[in-house]
Amino acid sequence: MPHHEHIALDGVIAHVFAHRFTLVSKDQTFLADVGPKGAQAFALSPGLAIRLEGEQRPSEIKVARIARKGGAFVELEHKKPHHGPKHHHPDAPADPRIVLAAVKKAGWTVSGEPERRPKHFEVVARQGAAAWTELHVDFLGTVYKEKPADPDKWDLPA
Repeated sequence: MPHHEHIALDGVIAHVFAHRFTLVSKDQTFLADVGPKGAQAFALSPGLAIRLEGEQRPSEIKVARIARKGGAFVELEHKKPHHGPKHHHPDAPADPRIVLAAVKKAGWTVSGEPERRPKHFEVVARQGAAAWTELHVDFLGTVYKEKPADPDKWDLPA
């Protein structure tokens, strides 16, 4: 079965776990998620007969619409998590030269090469004679996290 296949089911809620629940439909049990706001918009309770539509994910159904059997559908929206401004992942090419240039322009002296991560680079650097710092830098060259460099992780110069 491909991921994110659209699915429509009707059945009875067996168990409720905050905004997730199990639905028994045609002798099969499905895990479904309405999200925290969905749980506020639609009261989930064991034994309730419902209809739902959503996307079948590998682990659960993300419910887009839900209704009591014979009732009107309630539309639900699953928003992606919003991270603060210091935690953004632009759709830019992962070029370590951009990262190094931005870090140096900000007054940091870099030791070694940047280490690529899925959404950022990690660089060990320092300003003047200060302690070595691990910088997390996005692909556009924005330093969004600074923390003391771990000597066990980094080969730090003296």
